Amino acid sequence: MEKIMPVLFVGHGSPMNAIEDNEFTRNWVNISKKIPKPKAILAISAHYEREDTSVTSNEILKTIHDFYGFPKQLYDKKYDCSGSQELVLNIKNLIEDVNFDSNWGIDHGVWCVLSKMYPNAEIPVVELSINRKLSMQQHYELGKKLYNLREEEILIFCTGNVVHNLMVADISESPYKWAISFDEKVKKFVTTRDDLKLVNYKLIGEDALLSVNSAEHYIPLIYSLGATNKNETVSFFCEKIVYATISMRCILFGNLS
Repeated sequence: MEKIMPVLFVGHGSPMNAIEDNEFTRNWVNISKKIPKPKAILAISAHYEREDTSVTSNEILKTIHDFYGFPKQLYDKKYDCSGSQELVLNIKNLIEDVNFDSNWGIDHGVWCVLSKMYPNAEIPVVELSINRKLSMQQHYELGKKLYNLREEEILIFCTGNVVHNLMVADISESPYKWAISFDEKVKKFVTTRDDLKLVNYKLIGEDALLSVNSAEHYIPLIYSLGATNKNETVSFFCEKIVYATISMRCILFGNLS
């Protein structure tokens, strides 16, 4: 039986990680060396939201600098990867009502991490949008439809942040108690594969509501759960909260050997 490709959920954090060498970027490089090299990457990013379910259909994905107020060095950074028509068609076969988007490219939630993992940009990438009209349960079910891609050497790469509340972020503060609490609960429920609790995160309590003040950074986690089964190994290769409210937690679903 052929090995199935793991699934990654990566806490991407600040765009500055693309031009820095730090504990997070080193962990991203390290994990890329441990997992099989993918034939292509399906990315599900907090920063690609639409009113429908779409995939990027470009032959070449432009580097999108979807942030402001950062150094020129970061805006000069490019990640010139190709798209994959083969993967686009495979996704169309799995998700009937998916649309093709030739205007989007590759956003910083994706390229800031992939530029560390695969700096030569040699692996084709397709992004799947987060459809704002879907419920958490519908996102989860959509993730399930993507499972079979893993048997075709496709890396499902989900990027966001488990805790993400920029409204009260503070570079000088240690992590808030509610951020620590929710991040640890997510770790617990991911480890025990209590997917229903994570899908219905609002029922967890006030720490969940503070941690997920807008859901787009949390939703990629739901896709990673949907695209995996509950018998798979779960491991964590980043576990830290920065700026008091941003969890850099990264999760590997699946076996390495």
